[in-house]
Amino acid sequence: MKKINVMWQYVINSYLAFWAIILVLGGLAAMVFNAPPAVMTGVTILGSWSPPIVLLLMLKQLKPNMTIADFYKGVFQARLNLRLLLVIAVIVFGIFLATALLLSVVENTTFMAQLTIPAALGGAMLLTVFQGPSGEESGWRGYLRPELESRYGFINGNLILGLIWAFWHTPLWFVASDFAGLESLIYILANIFVLTALTFIMAIFMKRCDHLFIAFFIHFCFNLSLRFFEGNVLFFAILSVLFVVAALVLLPFSKRFHRNEEN
Repeated sequence: MKKINVMWQYVINSYLAFWAIILVLGGLAAMVFNAPPAVMTGVTILGSWSPPIVLLLMLKQLKPNMTIADFYKGVFQARLNLRLLLVIAVIVFGIFLATALLLSVVENTTFMAQLTIPAALGGAMLLTVFQGPSGEESGWRGYLRPELESRYGFINGNLILGLIWAFWHTPLWFVASDFAGLESLIYILANIFVLTALTFIMAIFMKRCDHLFIAFFIHFCFNLSLRFFEGNVLFFAILSVLFVVAALVLLPFSKRFHRNEEN
């Protein structure tokens, strides 16, 4: 039997670690110990750190001549472009607000009726930092993105990464949402499209500034924006379409940014 390539071993192990934490540990906490929501949030945060945990455990196999310090020095060595961060925030929150506006038109409600303000905004922002962005991105964009791009090219590599990232979330589609039936299917498809589009957007901006904080910031802005909305599945459907459009509009810039890197 042909041995599985070490890169794909990393992907499989990241899936197994996350799914075990969410389904086994989370399942025990919820069904056996009737754990409160705060505990379940803690389980989700722990799960989001499975990609970097697996990365650190497998680093000698993945990068035999690289230390942990070398890895993080490499992904953070580029000079961070602060203007780029402002552009990213405008795009991500702009898409969120456009989605809320379109939904208000479709449902014949006021724009503000589509929004909600978290009770503790500072706490919500801090939770958003740890619940996804700070954990996942070392693995997905720090290690896996360059590997897939070098093997399959920019388009195919990031398409594969987007699908890997999307389906890694599979347990959350069922345990962290109240949708059922057709709404559940729409929610799942919206997640696949929006996470794949976000993967391309991250990769495009990282062509301009290859600093891991770019991916973290896009992920953070996206997750934070969702905390300002509590509504139906139509919101996620519209959101996914707008992010796909944004990725397609931005895609030509990847070639321009690549030329700038070469120069």
